[in-house]
Amino acid sequence: MKNFAMALAVALPLAAFGTTAAAQCVTVDPVIIPDVRVDPLDATGAAQVMQPVTMMFRRVGVGNAPITVTYQIVDEDSSVRSRVGVTGGPQLEWRSDDSGRNIGATRSEAYALLRSGSVTIGADDNSQQATLRLFLTNLREDLPAGVYREQYTIRYWCADRDSSIPEEIPGIVTVTVQVPNVLSANVAGASTQGEIDFLDFSTLTRSLSVSVRSTGRFAVTARSVNGSVMLREGAAGTDKADRIPYVVRFGGRALALDTGAGFTNPRAGLAGQQIPLEVVVDDVSSKRAGAYSDTLILTLAPVT
Repeated sequence: MKNFAMALAVALPLAAFGTTAAAQCVTVDPVIIPDVRVDPLDATGAAQVMQPVTMMFRRVGVGNAPITVTYQIVDEDSSVRSRVGVTGGPQLEWRSDDSGRNIGATRSEAYALLRSGSVTIGADDNSQQATLRLFLTNLREDLPAGVYREQYTIRYWCADRDSSIPEEIPGIVTVTVQVPNVLSANVAGASTQGEIDFLDFSTLTRSLSVSVRSTGRFAVTARSVNGSVMLREGAAGTDKADRIPYVVRFGGRALALDTGAGFTNPRAGLAGQQIPLEVVVDDVSSKRAGAYSDTLILTLAPVT
């Protein structure tokens, strides 16, 4: 019996806000949402994340009459860079506690006024808080590793929203979502170990598949226990007749064993990839009869 054993080791591993400009009746304090961390590979994680948000509306000017402010969150979405948005990256939904509905609007919406909440500053009061809930809704999607940022605009009306021009405060709400570079890898049906058996060496090339899922790029290195040779069982010396040299390729690329050098693979994604690990041995016609083996430690590590 001539076996090649392989063990698989997996190495797991703000933005400035716009100043509050004087508005028709109120200003809004800047809001920085605590960073939200998302791991798309975590099967035990929640399907969505909810983050409470408190916004402070402050009266502008003199007077003590009650003020009812209708407001919405405007998403300045873009595909130019990695950011939180509605068309790419982590997707958010804003809900106000007073209405419970989504109050996030986009520039492209012609009629977004139904997406709004309201807050009333009472008589003789100078400020009033509004409580919102931010929902991150697409945690199961294939989000590439990275830091996604967005600064949202507050649009609001101080009077009848159907008969007045709204005021806007750009970049007043800052959101940051972090997607770490993580990976999972296995062979032979979710195992971290596999075996390549050359049998009688009727073929000098054999392989197995390594299943990899990752949110980002990952480095590939390998180490051989016997120094890049399959050694005959019971052999004590360095006779070439007891040693079978071999080379290893991962995804078609040669691995430099025992040097610590490796290469970087692109992101495998949430769906994952089946990557072949191929072993090619030298001619065995001059080798002694016996059982030959070696153990290869393959390490996949996220690239930070």
